[in-house]
Amino acid sequence: MEKFHKICINCPAGCHLDITRENGEITVSGNTCPRGVKYALQELTDPRRVVTAVVFAEGEKRICIPVKTSAPLAMALIPELLKELFATKVPLPVETGEVIIKNFRSTGVDVIASSDCKTM
Repeated sequence: MEKFHKICINCPAGCHLDITRENGEITVSGNTCPRGVKYALQELTDPRRVVTAVVFAEGEKRICIPVKTSAPLAMALIPELLKELFATKVPLPVETGEVIIKNFRSTGVDVIASSDCKTM
């Protein structure tokens, strides 16, 4: 039997979840709404995170453009995404919401600019 403790981040309540996995069956307690169970199952079977980072502006040494994923990405893919982002050069100007990387590794997750950026 495996036991885990997680704090649910799906709403402001921040429920303290006690999760048990035994013989392939997962039980969750401590949640005050159904979202806690969904969060716990996701964390144990396929954890995902929204990724925030910066990319460099093309031809500019000191301009970094803040970016984020459009949806949570499987944690196993995050190192690969970061490697690609740090090698990416983006032509200016960039507007908030502009897609920098479309459909990363066919996941349906885009990387988008999270701020406007013009030339200096």
